[in-house]
Amino acid sequence: MTSNPAQPGEARARSGRAPIWSAPAPAVSDSDSDSAAAAPGPAPDRSGQPEHHGEVKAAKVGYLGVIVLGPVIPLVIYAVGRRRSPFLRQHAAAAVNLSVTCLLYAVCCAIVAGLLALDIVLLGLVIGILLGLALWLTMLRYLIRGVGAAQRGEQDKIPGWLSAQVVS
Repeated sequence: MTSNPAQPGEARARSGRAPIWSAPAPAVSDSDSDSAAAAPGPAPDRSGQPEHHGEVKAAKVGYLGVIVLGPVIPLVIYAVGRRRSPFLRQHAAAAVNLSVTCLLYAVCCAIVAGLLALDIVLLGLVIGILLGLALWLTMLRYLIRGVGAAQRGEQDKIPGWLSAQVVS
């Protein structure tokens, strides 16, 4: 194998710029665009898109409900809306998964803090508070990102280390 680029502009293509050998997009005339728009084809897949404003609102309530009652509110939204709307099911499942995972992490933080408190009480208290605060701020960050994604009608990707697959 050689490491020589196949084209002179390949090094620039790796840096994020468009390669120089790429062909420009063909020009589309008005008559071509009218015929392309009228051409029959498969309907776009809207399985992950909200059908109406109520779904977006319910998805946002699911994310924000995690702050108040943990996984209870998104779990109710998931149970009620999972068959009605794929959009609502995806967002409610993401909120449930995030909240349950963070709840398990909080239990782990409490165990670590308790073990440290067996030696030095102040150390256990400080470490437990710092770990809990870091966990809460991280969860809050992804909850706010989820609310924004629901508002835009998109699905936000939560990292796997922070969101175990409890419901799907």
